[in-house]
Amino acid sequence: RAASEARTEAKRKRKKEEEEARRLAEEQAAEEAELDAAASKAAEEAKRKMAAELGLEYVDPNSKDDEVSKENETINESTVQEETETETVEAKESSGYNLGLSGSLGIIQGNFFDKIPAGGSLVLTTPWGFDLGGLKFGISATLGIYPATHNTGLKFSPMAFGVGGNLTLAKIVFAEGHIGLVGEAMGTRGFAGVSLEQLMKKGLDLPFNVLVGAEGFLSTQLATIGGDGSGTYWGGLAFRIDYSL
Repeated sequence: RAASEARTEAKRKRKKEEEEARRLAEEQAAEEAELDAAASKAAEEAKRKMAAELGLEYVDPNSKDDEVSKENETINESTVQEETETETVEAKESSGYNLGLSGSLGIIQGNFFDKIPAGGSLVLTTPWGFDLGGLKFGISATLGIYPATHNTGLKFSPMAFGVGGNLTLAKIVFAEGHIGLVGEAMGTRGFAGVSLEQLMKKGLDLPFNVLVGAEGFLSTQLATIGGDGSGTYWGGLAFRIDYSL
């Protein structure tokens, strides 16, 4: 009995020692795991800082697939948004509306004037029109003012307003005509010259076009001054800048 009790006590002590040793081993393993995790985190942080200092992109190897998927979705959304914005800009650039500013230097004049009118006009070109073989016809409107001096020395500023259209041949030769009011009565405005669109927009990638040519006005009654209200005309060298809207 004494021997049996001794063996039982020895087994109990050995089991207790084994449990204590296992507990110590588990605690040591947990501490080592925490140390490894902390060291790994510190190493990744050091790599991230180094990449930031060098201006490089750092990808965390521990990132999850769902996070990568979210990033890819964000990138795809950004790409779609950029493409949509680009298409919107392109659509805006190709709206077909142009706003032009035209100015002329008088060369010829009627007897009504003492000094040739010198002024400017705004010309709105619309996208409405049609093609006539190699000619392109477009509808436009104009509004301008031209300060002048009557042959008596009196100064006045007639206005010109009209609607009409333009013809373009091979995107180079340009002619335009408007019918409406010039001064106090019906009249016409005409412009003919060359368009530098191929150079300004396609060659230099500029948002405007330049036209150079001759501009002329004809009025059945420009103004009534001292009882004189006869029709007259004037014209000269003209320059025009068209902006795409």
